[in-house]
Amino acid sequence: MDDRCSSDGDDSECEDLRSLPRDPCYRCEKRVYPVEKVDVGVLFHRRCFRCRVCGLQMTLKTFHWDQENTPDVYCNVHLTRMVGSIDKDAMGIQSALKAPKRGINANEQIRGSLYNPGWQYDAKAIEFNHHRDLWGKLEKKKTSLGTYKDFESLGVFDAQSVLELRQKKEEDKLYERFHEDRTKMVQRLEDELKVEKEKSVQELVAGFEKKITSKKDIKTGLEKETERLEQLYKRKKEERLRCLMDKLTTEEKSQVTRLIEKHSSEMLLMIAEKFVTMTESIPDADTTTLQTASIDLSRPPPVAPPEFRRSQLFKSPEEFEALDNQVFEVAQKDYSAFTDLVKDLIQNCQTDLEKSRAIFRWITVKDLNKLEVDETVNPESPMGLLRGIKYGTESYHDLFKRLCSYAGLHCEVIQGLSKGAGYKPGMRMDNDKFRNSWTAVFIEGSWCFINCNWGARHVKGHDKDEKDVITGLATFYYRCDEFYFITDPEDHIHQHFPDDPKWQLLECPISLTEFINLPIVKSPFFNYGLKFANHYDGTQYTSNGIIVLQLKIPNLLGFGYTLDAKDSDMDPHKLEGRVMLRIIGHKAIFTVAPPKTGKYFLTIYAKEDWHSETLQSACAFRVKCREKRENIRSPFPKVPFFGPTPSMSQYGIVPQTHIDPLVVFSYDDVIFQFQIQKDVKLTHTLQYHGPFQSDITDFQRYVFVRYRDEKSISYQVRCPIMGKFVFNIFGGTVTSPEENTGHLECLFRYLLDCKHPAKDKRPLPRACHRWFLGNMLEPVVGDIDPDKRVTFRVRAPLAMDVAMLVGDAWFHFKEIADSIWEGNVYTGKGQCKAKLYAKLTKERARFSPLVEFNIK
Repeated sequence: MDDRCSSDGDDSECEDLRSLPRDPCYRCEKRVYPVEKVDVGVLFHRRCFRCRVCGLQMTLKTFHWDQENTPDVYCNVHLTRMVGSIDKDAMGIQSALKAPKRGINANEQIRGSLYNPGWQYDAKAIEFNHHRDLWGKLEKKKTSLGTYKDFESLGVFDAQSVLELRQKKEEDKLYERFHEDRTKMVQRLEDELKVEKEKSVQELVAGFEKKITSKKDIKTGLEKETERLEQLYKRKKEERLRCLMDKLTTEEKSQVTRLIEKHSSEMLLMIAEKFVTMTESIPDADTTTLQTASIDLSRPPPVAPPEFRRSQLFKSPEEFEALDNQVFEVAQKDYSAFTDLVKDLIQNCQTDLEKSRAIFRWITVKDLNKLEVDETVNPESPMGLLRGIKYGTESYHDLFKRLCSYAGLHCEVIQGLSKGAGYKPGMRMDNDKFRNSWTAVFIEGSWCFINCNWGARHVKGHDKDEKDVITGLATFYYRCDEFYFITDPEDHIHQHFPDDPKWQLLECPISLTEFINLPIVKSPFFNYGLKFANHYDGTQYTSNGIIVLQLKIPNLLGFGYTLDAKDSDMDPHKLEGRVMLRIIGHKAIFTVAPPKTGKYFLTIYAKEDWHSETLQSACAFRVKCREKRENIRSPFPKVPFFGPTPSMSQYGIVPQTHIDPLVVFSYDDVIFQFQIQKDVKLTHTLQYHGPFQSDITDFQRYVFVRYRDEKSISYQVRCPIMGKFVFNIFGGTVTSPEENTGHLECLFRYLLDCKHPAKDKRPLPRACHRWFLGNMLEPVVGDIDPDKRVTFRVRAPLAMDVAMLVGDAWFHFKEIADSIWEGNVYTGKGQCKAKLYAKLTKERARFSPLVEFNIK
């Protein structure tokens, strides 16, 4: 029997203890099994071992136990504010010594005291709900920083207007000083150049007087040299002025950034103080919780990996359609105050996520680069509101941080390196060329990456529904890049490397060397749902002269690719046919075969609309060819891809025998079978791509439709010579207008790699479009010898009568059994066509062609 339930206690107490779960979690009171146990004197589930206030995941090295106030686990930030100071001995394992021991006292403390559980873990919830008593009294959902109604009822907007006015005056003074400093520096530069120029002119005149005696020659020479000096000093002024402006802009950016940081902190602190004043208006409010609420805004939360993935916050940007439409209406208006702008943006926002979304879409939908700001513009005008963007002293990130502070959101501008425009795989990052910045915002209790600058890099494409009235061509459309709104850290690290490793927001941060060695991965890669089938480094080394890269694709996408040599002197034609793309199910496989030893860059592009002419860069690699290869012929046919197209599924075509479009074989014919629909018109082509010369002019004769019915079709392909063949299948609907124009769409493309030619190298018969439900029994060759008697046998279930036309002579067949028709045909002495005909209906006397042969 459990020692806790001894005979010394009364029966009611024993009953209560028996009803308690065995080894209960201090947080959720459910049983803790060994595999999920965290023991710090009391037991926790691993998922429950979090800060009581903010829900931050704790470890044995980072947790704090507050025994004196509300006994529970806290993070460093919230412990210091609640207990007033940090006891160095009360950290990690040391704090466990002060924790209550397991047993009846701990359980009584859980159940008998007025225990407030603070942060709660809900295993069924998609997000972690950072529940606090205060927000429960205010009936909040998710957001812990107040909604529009809260701001309005507490007078936050009025206080913001007052604070913004004071901050704007401070900012105006800063810009006035910028203007004065620039004027002085430019004037000083002009004075210096003027003195230099006058000195140069005096030296020039003195030099001419010594060398040239003729006054006419002196005058002519002086005029030419003076003109040369004017041009020289004009260029020198432009260059020095550019350097001066760059230097001043850098200094001004730094000062503006510090000012925005100061103003944002003031704004958040003011909002926090407003919420603290609610203690008098909310009866029985928990003072400690209210103080905690103010702390959340008065200092940034600790930096840690997010507790959720983007897909757990929202499944698709379409969920924000109503909010986005409201933001688009706001973007049409001009504002003279940030308070009024943010007030309209967050009017219908209920969560921190929606607040950040509204600000993100406003910045990305506004073309801020087209702002026209005059030096004398009134700072209170709409143009003055965004003057920092136009002047270049304020970035999109600074603006985002500023607007977030008005909405009550913590935002940090992060500095680091980025694989942006001009960066190629493997390049070093030892200069300022790839310096960049981005932002992280605190949403739903976690830091999340948002990049308004790169998100506003409008994705450009053709709008098929709208055409230019003059040219008749499809017009371009623009949209923001959704990848940069809440980017998962494991995706974000492919493009951005922060100076401070903690801002990678990864459980295990990577080094700069590891970052450089990652492949370049652009936003379309993630937007289209692409994934690498294996882990790939940014630099790929050839094995046996090739590299193979596999991408997982959620659906059939269009792809493109380029292979460029680092050696700029290489003939571009040598790089043609060096990449083969084949699509197999949900995989896109790229095989690269460089022409010779050296370094190359492979860039892969993707598009969602198969018929669109616009491709977007998805990922890039550096390829190093280590084998000694010189003048190797192109190993692949110069075609864009092998495999299915979207039209194949549109017409209901499904391959039954060869899913992989690369077919390697020897000697024997290859049989391809497809599942089809009844109303599909099909045709095919077979092309030889070397590497040998051939006198065969028509390779179409080496493909034969062996059989077709309403649900399937079977092709027989024969390769008469060794090498590579491209086998294309085209299709369209029988009732479509394309049937009359001859325009059919490509459905599937195969690459046939014939290692040894067919044993029987004779061509095959040619099936006509009426060939249906038939089998050619004999002969199954396309060329028939002349001046001979040949027996033909065919199974034709739909035929009422069968005959063959050789030249001008008709030979009628006899039905011998099971729809098998047989005829003895004299092939004649001359070269001609021999066509097998059949009468397919009783009502019509017309014969339709089925199969064609050559007499030669």
